[in-house]
Amino acid sequence: MIYNFDSSQTGAPVLSGTAGALRALLKACLVDGFGAGAVATLTVSAGVATATYAGAHPFAPGRVAEISGATPAELNGKKIVTTTTGSSITFPAPGVPDGSATGTISSKAAAPGWLELFAGALTNVIAMKPSAPEATGCVLRVDDTGTTTARLVGYESMDGISSGVGAYPSAVQQSGGVFWPKSDAASSAARPWRMFADERAFALWVAPSGAQIGHGVFFGFGDFISDKSGDAYGCYLPGGALAADVTTSSTAVGACLGYANAAAAASVYVPRAYTGVGGSQAARKSSAYAAAAAYSGLAGYSNQGIPYPNPADNSLRVSRLDLLIGSTGFRGRIPGIYHTPHVVGEAFVTGDLVAGSGEFAGKTLMALRCGPPGAAIANAGCVFVDLTGPWR
Repeated sequence: MIYNFDSSQTGAPVLSGTAGALRALLKACLVDGFGAGAVATLTVSAGVATATYAGAHPFAPGRVAEISGATPAELNGKKIVTTTTGSSITFPAPGVPDGSATGTISSKAAAPGWLELFAGALTNVIAMKPSAPEATGCVLRVDDTGTTTARLVGYESMDGISSGVGAYPSAVQQSGGVFWPKSDAASSAARPWRMFADERAFALWVAPSGAQIGHGVFFGFGDFISDKSGDAYGCYLPGGALAADVTTSSTAVGACLGYANAAAAASVYVPRAYTGVGGSQAARKSSAYAAAAAYSGLAGYSNQGIPYPNPADNSLRVSRLDLLIGSTGFRGRIPGIYHTPHVVGEAFVTGDLVAGSGEFAGKTLMALRCGPPGAAIANAGCVFVDLTGPWR
């Protein structure tokens, strides 16, 4: 399943320039879920379940609801929402007899089931990893004791909230870890965000600038799609080198998942080489279309100035986002993320949905505008996220 969340949902955590705000967001979206509420009625007709609510609910089509307390039991668990109104949702209920469910029924925005390690060990710090048995087992540590930014480090494993093995980036590469943004102001003012996840990776888009909320920066963590079978170290972590890079900089943010830097130094880290030896390695991002360091969707990205839509077939072209490491070549692909060679201009705003065709038939992609925090929208590119999956 692909899980997606945003700051406009009922019960969603608030991201702001306060200590602990990012930690709370990650825990709510990846570990606990949020927006829990009572289901007033739950009925089934012709294999479709309809849940109604006395008030608002946190769902939209394509999002995942977790139902509990219902009889028959087949209605419980994680369900992909198909349609919504202001007070109801529907989801598939194949094989369930027509009629009304009984019980004390509730629902919430489902989480993909990540694990929090060492819970409560240190205020405003969290360590978490995917619970999927096929995952690498790498751990993300988030130090959210600051205001406008948090510091993040990946580990091969951890034995305490402040101790672990195989840190990436290493202390030599970036002491204290990479920076992720929350807000350009140390205040409780809310900032827009969107999150996308499966059971092994997630990506978080944040608009930290109070002046430019239409575009943001886009980072992530988790297992990438490795080019090496059984890659025990196929996990990635991007981030900024300085706090200003991710909150207020008007120049390019090279670590952003909307940015390709095939010919530039990296700000993405993986725990080891594909050989399984050594320590943290720096990687860079590219795609089949990237010709220069630039944001996807801008004129400089492919150096071709390809208009959108493509004149010959009215299409939107996209390609996977690759990870490269030095002269060792391609290491893998970041799951669910796509770049475009088109100069998109103002054709998309963040949150726009695109129906796939061809090899993307049956999929829905969401557009995200990505650019330097505080800069004009004209300097923002466009990246696309697969909402349907599977990502792997």
